Parts: sequence; structure tokens; C-alpha cells
Amino acid sequence: MKKQIINILFLLGNILTISCQETPKNETVQKNKKEIQSIDDTVKLKKSDTMLNIEEIKKHIELQKRLEIAELEFDDPYEYTEKDLELALKVIHIGLLNNGFKDITDHDFKLKMQKIFNYERKYSDKCAYNWYYLNDNNYNYILYGFSTVLDGEVIKADNIKFSPFIDVGNYFFSKDYHFVTIIPYLKDLIQINPDNSYKIKLPQEIISRNKYLFTDDKSQFPWLVTQDEFFMRSLVTEFGYTEDKKLLKWVIENTHLPFFYTYAKKNDLEELGKLLWTKDCNGEIRVHQNTLDILKEMSTPDKNLYIMYVAEYLSNYLVSSAIKEEKLTIEQKAKIAAHLLYWGEQYKYDKHYDYNQMFMGHFWHIIDNGNYEKEFKKNNYYGLPKFKEWYEAAKKEENIFEGYEDYLNDEPQPLDYKHKARPIK
Repeated sequence: MKKQIINILFLLGNILTISCQETPKNETVQKNKKEIQSIDDTVKLKKSDTMLNIEEIKKHIELQKRLEIAELEFDDPYEYTEKDLELALKVIHIGLLNNGFKDITDHDFKLKMQKIFNYERKYSDKCAYNWYYLNDNNYNYILYGFSTVLDGEVIKADNIKFSPFIDVGNYFFSKDYHFVTIIPYLKDLIQINPDNSYKIKLPQEIISRNKYLFTDDKSQFPWLVTQDEFFMRSLVTEFGYTEDKKLLKWVIENTHLPFFYTYAKKNDLEELGKLLWTKDCNGEIRVHQNTLDILKEMSTPDKNLYIMYVAEYLSNYLVSSAIKEEKLTIEQKAKIAAHLLYWGEQYKYDKHYDYNQMFMGHFWHIIDNGNYEKEFKKNNYYGLPKFKEWYEAAKKEENIFEGYEDYLNDEPQPLDYKHKARPIK
């Protein structure tokens, strides 16, 4: 299977990546003008788009019987070609149309790719595991794969670096037909009868994903969250898509965040972090305000577990050794911390919560040695209106954590949330 996946990715070696390196300003302007002029708001289907060459498909189905997999090898194996891909994408497109999928324009497809998959930020040779596509003169597909490299290998083709993927998720986004699919094998897509009549048999996840993502068919949601949980969760945790409130709430409610008495577990805090922020390939941090807004909606004075988890994330994960694998700089951590502190500090001024020093007070007295405040000031407090006022007020308050400054070095620090965040003695 590993060899076959590599063969599929190579195709004819005509793979390009988009770099995060700065494009000359004039070139960018001209490119943008060209793209704007090419926008066509009308979807036009040609007759050829809904016609299949059955004899050619039968030929390639026969050839694909000699595709090598882990359990089966051949003396004369067949390698998956661009023609195989071209035929498969056309079969999938027709199958989607037969199942109620509505074609969208190039313009709308680009908007969806940017909004849902953070496309412009995510694809880069700096994030080589993320995005690939064949150029516009060829078979026009974009490939996204999760960031697991097979056996640690990095493959080079024509001096373009890219990574093969394990089969937990290989997603093709067709630029011609505007849909997402998995590695397509013809035998799994179409049944041909002796009289050359045929029946296209698409996996339900291909139908439901595309109708949900690209035609806003919310009726697909119940099936997807029960039968395609990994994909749906990845939209939020991998791509940072938080615009769909129903999806975001489902992901939050299905994140393992159990009640804790002293401090939360590292693994649970790590999963929480995937909901709170995303780091793009250029190192930019995006804190998800939509997630924080829903956490606030889901929190009450009597059911405040999510508030405690955000406080724990700040105290015992974000700035500790536990987050080393994220390789965050002080600048990146400061941006995350600022937004979470600002979100949490609101409860200090809400008489129904009265959390005292659980957020900014604890952060200033126990965590911030001045480096974080320096970043806050340098970035004008990230445009958060009351941040400076609240942080200055927290600095002037009595340190209720005195004597516990060294406790946080390598061990989680339990907070007594029931008593205005005083340390448990």
C-alpha cells in the first residue's frame, strides 16, 4: 500500500507547491486582477461533463487489478496514472450530480476553500505535508494529507519536496469539478454490466461531505457526525474552521474534558488547545474567538467546567514544558495567552462568578516574569479594548499566591476554584 500511495502521488511528477515566501507586490497585483477578471458567476455544464467512455473505464478497471498493495505483489505491476485519476474524477462528479450535488462556480469554490480549509494560509513548501496540486494545464486537483509521513520519509520529485501519507486521510480537491474525495479507484466507484449499462456507487462519505461543505446542505450533518467523526472533527482541530456554530459546538461537546479536582490532565488540555487556536505555516497564530464565544454560552456559575479548563490551560499547559512539542515562540504564546486572559478576566468583573485572580492575577504573579507583558505592550495589547486596564489592575492587587511562586516550575498547580482561585494548602 505504501508503494502504491507513493506512485499515485508522483503520477507524472508534475506537482507544484505554493510557497509562503513573499511575492513581489506588482506581480501580486497583476495576479489578483487576472483572477478577478476570470470570475464567472454562472455554472455552465457541458454535455461532455456528464458523458462517460465506458470502454476506456473498463480497460482501466482491468489494469487496476494489477495495482500492488501490501498483501499482493505482481511481476508486472500497474502504476496509477493521470488517466486513471481523470476517469475517476469524472465518474465521481457524475455520481455526485446524480445524488443531488449542485455545481458551484470557481469563485465560490475558492471562497469555500479559504473559509473552511484555510487554503491560502495552509498550503506552502514550509508546510509541505499539507497542500499539493497539479498545474492548471494538467489534471487540476489539489491534495491535502494529514501531517503523518510514511516511515519518516520525505520524497523529492523534480526538486520539489513533498511527503507521502498514510491512508488515514488522503483528500483530493478537484479544481475542475469542485469537490473533495479520497484516493479514487475505479472499481470502487462504478459497476458496469455486460450491456455496458452502468451504475455509479459512491461511498456515502463522498456524497455527504461535498453536499455539506460546498452546497451548504445541513441535512448531511447528522450522518457525518455519527459516521464520519474523524473528518468532521478535523475541520475544526486541523484546519481551524469555526464558522459553523453547530459543528463547533458538537466538537466541543465531544472533546474529552472530564471534571477534575486538583488539575486537568495534559492530554485533555492538549485537545482543548486544538479548539482554541491554530498555527499557520507562516507561524501566524489564529485564536478562535468563535470557540471562546461558544464556551461562554455553554458556561454558567453552576456549570463552569469550561472556564476552569481555560484557566488550567493558561496555568499548567501553555507556558509550561508540556507544550514543547508545539515549538511555540514567546511571541506566539503571548498572543494566545493574551486572548485567553482577556476572555477569562471578564468573569472577575461579573458578580455571578467573582473569580478574583484566577486569570490575570494568577498569570501576573506566578507566570509572567515581564517577558509576556513586554509582548503585550509591543503588540498594543492585540487590540483588546480593556486588556491594559485589567492587567494593570491585576498587578496592583495583593498576591494571594505568595509562597507558591516556585511550585509551577515543572508540576501542575492546582487552583481552588471554589474559593476565588486561592491555592489549595
